[in-house]
Amino acid sequence: MKKNQEAAAELPEERLPFLRRLLGHTWMVLRHKYWVFHYACIAGIPWQGLTHDLSKFSHIEFWESVRYYNGVYSPIRRCKELNNGYSLAWIHHKGRNLHHYEAWWDNFDRPEGPQPIDMPYNYAAEMVCDCLAAARAYGRKNFSYQAEYEWWQRKRAHAVAMTEHMQGFMEEALSTLARTEDASLLRPENLRPIYDRHVPPRQ
Repeated sequence: MKKNQEAAAELPEERLPFLRRLLGHTWMVLRHKYWVFHYACIAGIPWQGLTHDLSKFSHIEFWESVRYYNGVYSPIRRCKELNNGYSLAWIHHKGRNLHHYEAWWDNFDRPEGPQPIDMPYNYAAEMVCDCLAAARAYGRKNFSYQAEYEWWQRKRAHAVAMTEHMQGFMEEALSTLARTEDASLLRPENLRPIYDRHVPPRQ
């Protein structure tokens, strides 16, 4: 997979015909949404699963993603690689989808600078579903809970802009999935206690 990603990164998006990019991106979004809904139903948040990532069909997000679609990894990542970290689709997306931890930053004008905020449980649960579904959509036959946990460890090792509480929640949830290979962990009676162990209640 890494070799394929490196090869794709060397190719401009124009190497893929427009129709292939259009259909490929549309199918990727639908496949991702299918898996989010699958996991969200287990997690007891079916409505969030059904409405997950609808902004991807907005003009701003959809057409940028079609332009940078490569069939191997996120077109937003590809856009950032080619444009010095800039992606208008990502700026639009993260501000409208609260399962992204990047949306939970505030206090930008304080002397100490902006700070991450703990996510409410329902969005934290959707974040786990989103991570697993993205791995299913892009990894396909190579998906495993162990591989997803290893991805998380690599991401965390290079710094992740979550609170320590949220990092602890993700660590326990994904490590337990890797150990048990049992998606029933996502059920509220199993996942909520993990969240409560790491995230203090709001006053």
